[in-house]
Amino acid sequence: MENEEIESQPMMTYVVSAMLVLVVLGGAWYFRSKSALTQNAMVPAAQMEPIATPTPGPITTLACDSQYFNQKIAFNEYYLTAEGGDVNDAKKVTCEFNVKVKDKVVGKATAESALSDAPQRGGSTFRCTSKAVEIEPNVITTIDVKLTDDLKATATCSADFTFPSP
Repeated sequence: MENEEIESQPMMTYVVSAMLVLVVLGGAWYFRSKSALTQNAMVPAAQMEPIATPTPGPITTLACDSQYFNQKIAFNEYYLTAEGGDVNDAKKVTCEFNVKVKDKVVGKATAESALSDAPQRGGSTFRCTSKAVEIEPNVITTIDVKLTDDLKATATCSADFTFPSP
């Protein structure tokens, strides 16, 4: 009788081990399929497609290509940026930022940028970034930028933003 008990213990170990392996594999399959469904549900298909950004054209004169801002963490202050191009003969650009709410100037900043060669566009490019400017969040705000290069050429650009709360 003792021999039968000794022989059945290894068999019982194999059966329990096999069941344990099946439970682990089944659990892994179950949770893997659940997480894949959750990830697909969280990101709509429209957000997964890449969006083409327009390429700026050839540079023929001092001009602004884009404006944007970056928020100073935990403050109602924002760094204002204007990017654009100018002819090859100019060396630097000065940007004067006027912050307006309902046509009333509520802030000002000035920044300067050296010009970088951009032969693929036939001129040079610049990026002016201001010091942090205090701006009221959640209000439609117009940022007017006056550009002046060292050759005394001028240009302007303007954009409306609604700045987020910190």
